[in-house]
Amino acid sequence: MDDTNGAMIKLTSSNYLIWKPRMKDILFCKDLYEPIESGSEKSEHKSNKQWEVLHRKMVAIIRQWIDHNIIHHVAKDIRADELWQKSESTYEWQSTQNKVSLIRKIVNLEYKDGHSVTEHFSDFQGLVNQLTTMKLALDDEVHALLLFSLLSDGCETLVVSLSNSMPNGQLTMDIVKDNMLNEEARRKELGISSESRALVVNKSEKSWKR
Repeated sequence: MDDTNGAMIKLTSSNYLIWKPRMKDILFCKDLYEPIESGSEKSEHKSNKQWEVLHRKMVAIIRQWIDHNIIHHVAKDIRADELWQKSESTYEWQSTQNKVSLIRKIVNLEYKDGHSVTEHFSDFQGLVNQLTTMKLALDDEVHALLLFSLLSDGCETLVVSLSNSMPNGQLTMDIVKDNMLNEEARRKELGISSESRALVVNKSEKSWKR
């Protein structure tokens, strides 16, 4: 296996939204993307035989990354576009129930004081990206308001700062991210300063006791 497969996972009945973009990356890196980009239309630059071979290569690559428990769904496919569409229709759930489940995960993803802001952004954006894949895209203001609403009660200073930063009363993702990162940096500096002061006080107390 080459480096393009380093972060790849096998498709299961529950991880299609993560598997799909990674699988696409592998196919693009291997120049095996045309059949799923053009569908049933053959590339004018390839002969019928070349087009057939390209499909079979794609099918072989994709099937390597499908778990044995569900491989029977695509075991007989020889056309890449049909295999791709079948996987999509079977596993890319777009039901109300699954959208609700993702929204619940977002709402429960509270940012707690002291946690890494960057990691919180990553977790939050990952869930939002899954909603987008399920054809439920959020505009920037809703996106920002959701992230803002996840701040815990220990972030009063940040909440006030954000409230004062809104131009025309409209919150944006850039404003929320910038303020959260600035607040994290400020608290780290205060933490270092507090620690330094504590050391000074501690040394003074020891000197006085002597």
